[in-house]
Amino acid sequence: MDGTCSIADVDFDFQNLSVRVILTGEIPFSHDATEKLRSVRLGQEAEVPYWVAEKLVAANVARYRDEDLMDLAKLSKTHWKETIPSSTQLPSLQADFYCMLRRFLAKLKADGKHDPSKLRDYEKAQNLSRDIVNCRLRKVTSFAAAPASSSDLLRNMTFEEQALYKQLSATIGEWKTSMLESEPA
Repeated sequence: MDGTCSIADVDFDFQNLSVRVILTGEIPFSHDATEKLRSVRLGQEAEVPYWVAEKLVAANVARYRDEDLMDLAKLSKTHWKETIPSSTQLPSLQADFYCMLRRFLAKLKADGKHDPSKLRDYEKAQNLSRDIVNCRLRKVTSFAAAPASSSDLLRNMTFEEQALYKQLSATIGEWKTSMLESEPA
């Protein structure tokens, strides 16, 4: 992805990424995207685009694998890694972290309308998420203001963070250059 991608662009790409689901029921509808699932038996895993997986899960004919779901335990672990006081490093996140996080928060919020304990989980997840975003934002901004970066640094950033980093680096570079010009424009 280039530096001009938006959250909508990243989310569109995410919707079309393959994800593995476990079939839990007969698929009551036919679509080109589900045609290859005809040979998959109940209880078996299948790989489909994320948007198809969402429809299958909503129809209660599939479920996501546990390791592919965001939950409070995973979010807490990420929070712990990000907020270690002495850490100036940018820990690696899975490329689709923010896409999964947005969906996790939306699900908790929706579930919280019917179950007050889920609302508490939503509030906790919101607080953890804000801390993670703020920590990573400070680090990405700091790296963007620093001279030259390494490809290792970019490798630890999500697509959204890479886009922000590139935009900030360009803006900061232009600003530094304009501050050091001997003649105003």
